[in-house]
Amino acid sequence: MFNFKKCGLSVTVIAAAFTLQACEPTTPDYFQEVDVIATQAQTTTRTTSQACNSSTLQWMVGQPEGVIAGVELAGPVRVISYNQVVSTEVDRTRTNFYLDTAGRITRVTCG
Repeated sequence: MFNFKKCGLSVTVIAAAFTLQACEPTTPDYFQEVDVIATQAQTTTRTTSQACNSSTLQWMVGQPEGVIAGVELAGPVRVISYNQVVSTEVDRTRTNFYLDTAGRITRVTCG
């Protein structure tokens, strides 16, 4: 016959091993793909936000419009006069220069 007392311990050890293996954290392939996509999106966002780099152009506030032509910029430029109607499309690589009625730069932004 079969001795259950001797097998009981080995069955318990095997069951414990399977239970511990099941507790081991694993990431399904789907989530690994999503993480890669999210990382690529963050990298792209960082790259495009750096292309405008309006934070380094804040020294231009208060300067006349002619200063814009003397500065080398990486992306497209949009000069917005006082009360000018502009589109609402957003281009994170574009640098926007806002002018007052005297033609002086009042704001420098990305978008």
